[in-house]
Amino acid sequence: MKKSFPMLAICFLLLSCIEQETLELESGEFPLGTWTNIQFEETGFTMDRSSKLPENTYGYVFQKNGKLIHRANSGFCGTPPIVTADFAGKWTLKGDIVEVEVNFWGGKYRQEWKVTQLSGKTVKVELLKQEYFND
Repeated sequence: MKKSFPMLAICFLLLSCIEQETLELESGEFPLGTWTNIQFEETGFTMDRSSKLPENTYGYVFQKNGKLIHRANSGFCGTPPIVTADFAGKWTLKGDIVEVEVNFWGGKYRQEWKVTQLSGKTVKVELLKQEYFND
């Protein structure tokens, strides 16, 4: 028992010194550009880079000037056929956190995203915070 405690303490110290991997969100890689094919998951979503945002398809267009276009449902009804609309918003990058503020048919929402995986044309996002402000 006396020998196991020092070994446990040493293991704990070594594990606490391991640096967690952080993604570098390089200029031009993410979030700039057009992102569509949104697949929702338990704690966030994935998106694929696209050359354009197809009609009546959900997605985001991140522009260099901090402006954002979010294509989403045009109204509260989610019964097919779905009609989409483009809603204006803005985005900022703070370290590895993307802050998004967008209008929608019922008001405005703010979200904080953390990019957990970025590979090729696909990005995986963890939704850290979400607030809705209704009109």
